[in-house]
Amino acid sequence: MEIDIVSVPFSATGRAGGAAAAPAAVHAQGLIGRMRSALPTGWTPFETAPVVGGERSLIRSAETGLLNEPALAAMIDGVADAVSASHTDGHFPLLLGGDNPILLGGLVATGHRSDGPAGLLVLSGREAAWPPDKSPTGLASDCTIGLALLAQTNAVLSNGLSRRLPLVPPGAVAVLGARDGAELAAAGIPSLSGSILVRSDQDLGAVGSPPATGPTVARHAIDAIEHIRRTTDSWWLHVDLTVLSTRALPTVDRPLAGGLSWDQLTALTRAALSTPGLVGWSVTGYDADYDLDRTSAARLADYLLASVGALPPAGANGAVRPASALDSLTGTPSPQTVASP
Repeated sequence: MEIDIVSVPFSATGRAGGAAAAPAAVHAQGLIGRMRSALPTGWTPFETAPVVGGERSLIRSAETGLLNEPALAAMIDGVADAVSASHTDGHFPLLLGGDNPILLGGLVATGHRSDGPAGLLVLSGREAAWPPDKSPTGLASDCTIGLALLAQTNAVLSNGLSRRLPLVPPGAVAVLGARDGAELAAAGIPSLSGSILVRSDQDLGAVGSPPATGPTVARHAIDAIEHIRRTTDSWWLHVDLTVLSTRALPTVDRPLAGGLSWDQLTALTRAALSTPGLVGWSVTGYDADYDLDRTSAARLADYLLASVGALPPAGANGAVRPASALDSLTGTPSPQTVASP
């Protein structure tokens, strides 16, 4: 079975560099070669052609309030095509970003199944719940989960963008690690916790709170997936690295207090990757412009390598054999596991 690594060098700001430079910085750590030895038996990594977005813009749309909307729309189309092609080939897609909205393309591709759209598990420090016209920045990164739950945002969108957006059932969405509730409340923006499952970083055992690692923290991922699977049997995993503390990932432009360690994030991710029903994975939130010595890029590569070892072994016919997620929680991580900061 192949894991298709799809680079999406998209920045919601419309500027070159930054998040757009993230995939190249991570690949420069020897990602593909090292992943061959980190993957379970029967898996091979394949680097696909990057998804190239449309023309960048530094202007907020007068209609939607979104910054860089033309490139956003083109990127969603490109990612949806790449994920659809991966699924058609019987592969597992990993989107390597880039900014948060690359998730929307993955959800578009998984939203046209005969048995209904896929659910969504998000590991993130932010709910990404801002309506576009009320966002202080206009960045689609601030609005990603709200856009996936369009009915929850009351967003006014152009017809072209509205047609591109997925509509994920609220009952099939869980966000773990969010810690921007006070920021939303101060701006009068309702939390999405009234319609989806939201657990804060403190709920998970954030840095500075009572320690929770390994099976303890991973149990939260299993519980969230069980919640999602009451609505749908398949689901997407989205990791926004804002879920980490600034001690773990100091290369961020908008730091938040609290957050998880690399070990805690790895435990959550391994639990998710080992659970049947997963149809794709996206990783975003690393900004290469703040990481001149590429220390954070190296930590991100180590995290990916430590996590993929939890994928269930591929059968001789290329199909994934379902594995017990709870059994995997006590398994030994691959040698690349990153130490807590």
